[in-house]
Amino acid sequence: MKHLRVGIIGAGTISHMHMRKYSHMPDVEVVAVAEIDEAKLKAWSEQYGVKNTYNDFREMLKRDDLDVIDVCAHNNLHVPIAMTVMKAGFNCYSEKPMAATYADAKLLYDCWKATGVKLNIQIASLFSEQTRIGKRLIDDGILGKVYHAHSVNMSYRRRVSVEWPGTRDFLSREVAGHGQTIDHGIYNFGQVLYMTGLPELDNVYAKARQQFDIPIPGRYSEVEDNTVAIATYKTGMTFDILEAAATNMEDVGKCYIAGEKGALQYWNVDKFGGDWALGQPPRYELPKPVQPQLHFIGEYMGIHMETNLKPYENQILQKTYDPETAVWYDGQYQWIKYLAGELPEDQLYPTPLIGLNVALLCDGIFISSEENRSVTADEIKEKSKTMGIWHQKTPWGIFDYESTY
Repeated sequence: MKHLRVGIIGAGTISHMHMRKYSHMPDVEVVAVAEIDEAKLKAWSEQYGVKNTYNDFREMLKRDDLDVIDVCAHNNLHVPIAMTVMKAGFNCYSEKPMAATYADAKLLYDCWKATGVKLNIQIASLFSEQTRIGKRLIDDGILGKVYHAHSVNMSYRRRVSVEWPGTRDFLSREVAGHGQTIDHGIYNFGQVLYMTGLPELDNVYAKARQQFDIPIPGRYSEVEDNTVAIATYKTGMTFDILEAAATNMEDVGKCYIAGEKGALQYWNVDKFGGDWALGQPPRYELPKPVQPQLHFIGEYMGIHMETNLKPYENQILQKTYDPETAVWYDGQYQWIKYLAGELPEDQLYPTPLIGLNVALLCDGIFISSEENRSVTADEIKEKSKTMGIWHQKTPWGIFDYESTY
């Protein structure tokens, strides 16, 4: 494989997951890292032996020996930083969510088209056999006409930086934009929309709220921990959503996609990025919560059945038979293979387009909740506003970003 040199922006938690993945990829070298927190930058550099360090990532963009920049910053910095990266002529791999609003996601999408460089968005859930099998069955007509999808992603007290590791920034509207809906919810939404062929959104009705107090003195949240929504699509599909980072229930049921001939019931959606990201080799003994599950219920060739499609086991077997199939089970690896010229563009998952569709749905959720009514896709596009941090205060001065391209 062509030797690729990577620069990383942001040395927080998610960057370590990216580094674990890069360590499995031959001929990939992380040669530079940028981070505004000096202590974090020093520790990261020493841990991974990356000697080229920068407090201002724009100085890193002056290098001429990088093939791709990996953006691991916080939510509302994704678009300002990724646009700066692309306008400097670099291919860009950006963390999820694509953006906190549709306006920002569209800005990034259009910048990508205008600059002519390559862009990819991290959406881990697309790259498990759960998604691949599900999409194949839907595309092959096994479910018949899909009329409804149900996405449930609820946790018993799992708020980032409260009951779960993470910084206070995850509770900040300025930095994070929103909470659970765009933090973990986008994995479920992206998966459903991709499997069902990216249907065109019609309208959304939703309630997004902060439901639970934080029992930590001086700590408070500016983002939602609970969302209930119903979306309709122009294909006739309806999509109901339950998202919560804090509940008083342990078992909240399973996700499903229902068609006139059959349905897919699934759970343990991969929000981490597979075994590489978890820092362990693939094996059958992995704890059940990280093993994606998928069942088919319905009629096939006149036979009524319920079948366990065993996506995790099939994924392990496929990689055992042919290690090259790992390209389908890790988005970061697929992206690298594409940049190396070993994967044709028509086989690369269209993550910028998927991310844009997810952003439209998510923004609809928040606009609907604020206005206490159903909103159409056209209204969402019209009302959407930027939440990007275009003027970033840092210990090294103000970083100003341009929202034009």
